[in-house]
Amino acid sequence: MPSSSLPDLNTLWLKWTDVCNNCLRQSDFYGAIAAVFHLNAVFGDENRVEINSEKYDELTKENVKARCKICNEETTQNEMSTQTISTDYITRCLTGEDKETVWTCSNCRSTNTLKTTEFIREKFNSPRYLGVIPEPPTRKRGIAGYKSFEFAAKNWVRHAQDEISYSFGIERREYVPKVDRDDIADNDDNN
Repeated sequence: MPSSSLPDLNTLWLKWTDVCNNCLRQSDFYGAIAAVFHLNAVFGDENRVEINSEKYDELTKENVKARCKICNEETTQNEMSTQTISTDYITRCLTGEDKETVWTCSNCRSTNTLKTTEFIREKFNSPRYLGVIPEPPTRKRGIAGYKSFEFAAKNWVRHAQDEISYSFGIERREYVPKVDRDDIADNDDNN
C-alpha cells in the first residue's frame, strides 16, 4: 500500500461513515445502504467484505444434533429419520397419547423417542467476523412493508458497519508508513 493510502483511506472512511449515520438519523435507509457499499469499496480486494447471503447463511447457521441414549453418538438433524408409531398400552395410559415420534440412531441402530432426546445446539458466536455479510433487505409494498424494512435495514447497516470496521482495522494494522519502510530498507542495505 502506498504511503499516502492510509490517510486517504481514513478520510474516505470518516466521510462514508458520517454519510451512513446521517442517512440513518434521517430514515433514509437506501442512502445508508448505499453508504455501506461505498465504505466497503474503499478497501482493496484482500480486505473487502463480500456481500453474499447464501455464503453468510451457511457460515452462521445453527447446527442441531441429537444424542443417542444408548451409545451417546451425536446425529445431525439432516441425518435423522423420524417415524410416528403407536404407543403401547401402558404408555398410552400414563401419557394419554396414542402415538409418539421416534428416530433411529445411525451408529447403534437403536430407537430413541424424540420427546426425551437430548438436543445439542451449536450456535453462531457473536461477535465473530467472517468477511461476508448478507445482501441488504428490500422493501415490500404497503405500510407494513415499510415498518419491517425500516427494522431490517437498520439491523443490516449496523451489522455491515461492524464487519467493515473489522476489515478497516486489519487494513490499518497491515499499513506500514513510508518512513518506516525507508528505515527498514536502509537497515537492510547496511547489513
